[in-house]
Amino acid sequence: MNFVIEFYRSREVEEATLDKVSLEAPTLRAAWQGATALFHTLAMPQIPDRVRICDEHGSELYAGPADGAYPSAL
Repeated sequence: MNFVIEFYRSREVEEATLDKVSLEAPTLRAAWQGATALFHTLAMPQIPDRVRICDEHGSELYAGPADGAYPSAL
């Protein structure tokens, strides 16, 4: 399945996208693991505080902190 991983900074009601990456993974859990690896390896202009994972159609599947901690919701 194709996922879109978006790293962004969130300040009150505004969001600033730092990077958006397409990722092929078999499950949402695997996509999260890929997002965690990307968090540590992508050269972004700032450190993101949030991550969003969407399916290939743009439907949001997960949004939460981009701290590398595994969410219990997955």
